Amino acid sequence: MESFYGLKLLSADGIQKMSEIGLLPFFYILLSSLIVSLFISHLYIRFYGVKGTGSTLHRSFPLLGVSITSIFVALQFSIPLSLGLLGALSIVRFRTPIKDPQEVGFILLVIASSLTCATFNMPFLGLIMIVSILGLVILKFDKKMFRKVTDEGMLIIKMPSDIFQDNHQRVSGLVKSHLNKSKLDSMLDQDGICTVNYTFSDLKEEEAHSLRGKLKEISSEANTNVFYTHIEQ
Repeated sequence: MESFYGLKLLSADGIQKMSEIGLLPFFYILLSSLIVSLFISHLYIRFYGVKGTGSTLHRSFPLLGVSITSIFVALQFSIPLSLGLLGALSIVRFRTPIKDPQEVGFILLVIASSLTCATFNMPFLGLIMIVSILGLVILKFDKKMFRKVTDEGMLIIKMPSDIFQDNHQRVSGLVKSHLNKSKLDSMLDQDGICTVNYTFSDLKEEEAHSLRGKLKEISSEANTNVFYTHIEQ
């Protein structure tokens, strides 16, 4: 009978008195909060942990979820306790830095799920998890809309100054034809060697090899160095 009453409370809109909860329903919501927090930890590892930031934030989710649920269950039925906790939290500051802003989203998800457990609103909890999983799946498999791709590169060309003076237009034309959005960044002439730096935004391996070969045709002493990074966020 008590078990049936506990399940009925979990689907109710709210509880009027602390005495109406009882141990078994309170155990149900704590267990629900623990299970959901463990599931969010799995989501963290599955969709975010592959970035390897070195953070083990997800290990705190189970205790964080149970603690938040317990606190808010108690606060629902005691106004003095809630005001006292508000005053206590106003002077407490957590200075531990978060390694990545995306981790804030998982923390807020744990808090939201814990609050729904504390208010016995299980249908709302299910809806939160479904929408959250949908959002994570979209972000994981999206290739363009929600991803920022940064391509940066630098080409350094060194060749005898006299040869570069006679062929600077040809060298510039080769760079522009092989490297996307190339731009002259700097030029240094020292000890008979001209060093030219170009920046660019895109690079293909075959284009880099082709450019190096054609620069060698201009001067066998031509030396090229390419630095390129491709970052997805």
